[in-house]
Amino acid sequence: MQTFKIAVTIAVALFLQVLLSYQFAFFKYVDLSLVVTVYFSLQRTPVLGMLTGLTAGLGGDAISGGILGVGGFTKTLIGYIISMASVRLSLENRVIQLAVAAVASLVNTLLFVGLYQVLEQGQSLEQVLPYTGSWEGLGRATGWKALADTVAAIFVFAALDRVFREQTAARRMAIKRRFYE
Repeated sequence: MQTFKIAVTIAVALFLQVLLSYQFAFFKYVDLSLVVTVYFSLQRTPVLGMLTGLTAGLGGDAISGGILGVGGFTKTLIGYIISMASVRLSLENRVIQLAVAAVASLVNTLLFVGLYQVLEQGQSLEQVLPYTGSWEGLGRATGWKALADTVAAIFVFAALDRVFREQTAARRMAIKRRFYE
């Protein structure tokens, strides 16, 4: 049942990503599949973080029509790194989680562009990320993406905490036992 709920969450995130980016210009900067990956990576289970990142990334690649696997690789790597950090550190504070989402957005964008530059060297930045035309534009877009993903994370994390209420309560109890007792 838990796996089904996670799969539906990823599918809804991808659907909303496509729908909202056509309706609102701001949503071209938001990566809901990354935000969902960060949320599940913070659950202190590295395999869950990696599989969520892989599924969300490959789904995003399939929808966007780019090189299949680039988004999957970047989100899998981010899911693993955040999951391992959450195992070793207490990342339960919402402000810290939002900072993690912002850093994940920056790293995801830079990895994504870097991989595209390596795999298809003939492409310009405009072809990789449609709203950037130069390296200066990439820096500006990366900052806007980090801000947009962080704002989206506020709402997505709150919604997913309600959907996965029992998992959230169990995680908090385990963290209290590990770090505070």
